[in-house]
Amino acid sequence: MQVIVVVLLLPSVFSRLITHDYCVLGAGPGGLQIATFLEETGRDYVVFERSQEPGNFFHHFPRHRKLISINKRFTGRMNKEFNFRHDWNSLLSQNELRFFHYSQDFFPHADDMVKYLQNFSSALSVHYSKEIRHIRLKSSQDAWHGHYFVLEDQREQEHTCNVLLVATGLSLANKLKFPGEEYVEGYETISIDPSNFTGQSVLILGRGNSAFETAQNILSSTNFIHLIGRSRVRLSWSTHYVGDLRQVH
Repeated sequence: MQVIVVVLLLPSVFSRLITHDYCVLGAGPGGLQIATFLEETGRDYVVFERSQEPGNFFHHFPRHRKLISINKRFTGRMNKEFNFRHDWNSLLSQNELRFFHYSQDFFPHADDMVKYLQNFSSALSVHYSKEIRHIRLKSSQDAWHGHYFVLEDQREQEHTCNVLLVATGLSLANKLKFPGEEYVEGYETISIDPSNFTGQSVLILGRGNSAFETAQNILSSTNFIHLIGRSRVRLSWSTHYVGDLRQVH
């Protein structure tokens, strides 16, 4: 008896294509919060994170490791919604994993946020070491909005989704162009060892939280610190904007 084996060779793109309804870029607090809502409502989703663990931003920033988000554990109230308003670090979820179990400090250490996000993400569909390098649209009548998002990672593997949610945060440093910029060192690379500034006069461009955080760290070692900015100092307790200068600085 003769046996005939037929092998069908499909284009390689079909073997590399992975499809989900929702794709989320970034496994920081924003991406994990979105993923939690999708998980709790039974949606088909995936989170792509280019680093090896969640909250990669908090491994590096703030440089001096103290968060500006408050961790108020006691408010004197029993109202859960009121208490959540004073908890600026916990993410929302049905199991209510609260940040104050990881730190008792009013302004917590950034490493505590890293530990919190690691535990929070444990039940979520997060793919680590996945760097999405190219995104394009592909028209299709079967797609929800008439097209799919096609995402290509560093291994040239393609992923398609109906909805793309980008939660990558601020990953690029603010670079200013001016004469003499080559002599300026940015917040992202400057030394955090105060002894490197012993007896020096320091000029800091900017008057936000990063500027005052840096100034505080080197204050005891320097001869003089001068901060300049394009606008007046805006205090968050006055403007009610959390990105303005915080009380801790």
